[in-house]
This record gives sequence, structure tokens and C-alpha cells, in this order.
Amino acid sequence: MAGSHGLRQKGNLIYDENFHVPFMIAHPDVAGGARTEALASSVDIAPTLLEIAGLDAAQTATRHPALKGRSLMPVLHGHPVREGILNAVESITTLDASFWFEFADPEAPKRIASGDLRPDWNKRGFLRGYSDQRYTIGRYFSPLNPNRPSTTQALLAENDVVLYDREQDPAEMQNLAADPANRDLVERYRALLENLIDVEIGTDTHTWVTERPRLLGWPTWHGDTDHPAAVTTATRH
Repeated sequence: MAGSHGLRQKGNLIYDENFHVPFMIAHPDVAGGARTEALASSVDIAPTLLEIAGLDAAQTATRHPALKGRSLMPVLHGHPVREGILNAVESITTLDASFWFEFADPEAPKRIASGDLRPDWNKRGFLRGYSDQRYTIGRYFSPLNPNRPSTTQALLAENDVVLYDREQDPAEMQNLAADPANRDLVERYRALLENLIDVEIGTDTHTWVTERPRLLGWPTWHGDTDHPAAVTTATRH
């Protein structure tokens, strides 16, 4: 983040400084030195390379039916391929800042092992976001509550929501979602975000955190059945 928004590093943040990465292509059949503002996603890289390697869209769809994204080759000839991009981040390491502050305590590893020290899984730190040429919407949710809001009411109830107009507010300092007067705009971008999730992710309601009982050592925070002591006891029976 280099100081933007008072932040130094990266993480589960929808800000342009965090996600906007230049993508450069050198192709022998295309004149160099050109620039474009066309949108692209990291999931577009594989389809682009496959087309450069000689596969057309039909061949790619046949050989790799689960592959998401779109070839960016048309962009090299002035034809954008996307109206918007999806950002999805599920990072435990940036979920709970207060958890990491506790590592100033030399006893932190023991506290983790005993179960005394855990991140707060209820914090809304996982992210789904959508950006087009002008606006960016982001919704932050708890790892314990992945959700697919079908209305603005549900969106605001289960997520922390931000909406930025990067044209009028390039520094992304004014959260339009905080103003009830912008509910129609919020609803429009909620729908765009959820539609692209359908296309590029799918159902997207998998609470994978609860399936990782040994994510941070014993004892697990939601109960567990394969603790060494429990296994030993079971063996004796």
C-alpha cells in the first residue's frame, strides 16, 4: 500500500493500490509501445497463453472446460473483452491484526498450542469485490459466514460494504455505500458482483475454515475428534 490509506503492506483490501497491477505482453506480431486501459484478470492469463500457443476459443473450451477467464488477445487489437473484474481473497494472515500483535509476547506459541490465543474468526476480513472502469464495490465477510446476498438488505446485514467512484474519488476515500441515497447504485453493483461470482467461482458458500481443525494447533476452536489424547483413549477402549 506504500502509505495509502495509512497502510504499509497488502492484504484483504479492495483498494486500487492493492489490486491494480500492470500486465505487459510482448508479442512478435504486435507493435510494441502501446497502452490500454482495458480490464484484465489473473484468470485471463491462461486462456491468453493458450491462444498465443495456437488454441482457439473452441479448442480451449473442449480441452479445458473448467478453465475460467478470457483470452486477452483481442485487447492487443483494440477490443476489450471484459466489463468488470472479480477480486476474491481469503487470507487468514490478514484477518485479525490484534492476533498478530500478541506475538510480541514470547509465550505466544504456547498460548496457541493451548488454545488461549486464536484469531477472531468472526471478524469480517474475507473479501469479494468487483471493479469496472469507474466503480469498485467490495464486501467483507466473516470466514464463518460466507454468503451470497440476493438483495441490498442482505448485503448490508451480512457484510461490511464499500463502494468507490474511482473517477470522482481516485484516492477511494469516500465510501458511497455508507449513504442511503446511493442504495440504487449499491444494488446495481451488488448484482454485478454476484453475477461474476457465479461465472468465475460458482456457488461460493464453502466454509472451509471449519474443515481445518488443526489450522493453528491444538485444541481446535470448534471441537475435535482426533486430538492425540482422544485417539489414545479411543485406542485403549
